[in-house]
Amino acid sequence: MLVLLMLAVGPLGAAAQGAYVQGGLALDARRFSGQEEDRVFDANARTVWVGGAGFLTPALSAGVEFELGATSEVQQRVTVTIAGRPETVTTTYGSRRRAVAALFGVHTPARRAVRVGAYAGLVFTSFRRRIAADAPPVVLSGPPPPTVFTDRAGSPIVGVDVAVSAGRYLAVVATVRAQSLHFSSELNGFSIRPALAARLSF
Repeated sequence: MLVLLMLAVGPLGAAAQGAYVQGGLALDARRFSGQEEDRVFDANARTVWVGGAGFLTPALSAGVEFELGATSEVQQRVTVTIAGRPETVTTTYGSRRRAVAALFGVHTPARRAVRVGAYAGLVFTSFRRRIAADAPPVVLSGPPPPTVFTDRAGSPIVGVDVAVSAGRYLAVVATVRAQSLHFSSELNGFSIRPALAARLSF
């Protein structure tokens, strides 16, 4: 990881053809396996991402990307009968995905106005889950404290982007990244993230 970061932001040597930094907004479409009513951590969450890469050859790049996803929430309400009176208990499920990825890319020639890149690498993901429930005063004097879990895992990542030149050094980039989400035997799924970004080359 350190080597890739140095390649992305430091001197690249005689064989390198340049570098770029980029950043933008993405939609984190997460889906987990399980029963339909239990998929409380599925989300279409906003995420901010930044990255950079250096060219090892005119067509091959190596770099890193960082993602800071926003927290998404899902609420489930259940009505229970207590002392002959119906009471509603609301459970709130919050989740947030953050990640850092090391990627190698293969690119079409830089002299074209539209440049396509295909990527593969390894991503390290931190997935935070927060579960909180309110209870009627007749059951508890106060709501119980929320339960927080943080899962971490590494997995392969693939992606593609299309960069459209908007100037000598600037391009508008449409990207897609995809990865598996495997945290436990009960929490498995995937994330697909379409994004729009600006790229600055130098």
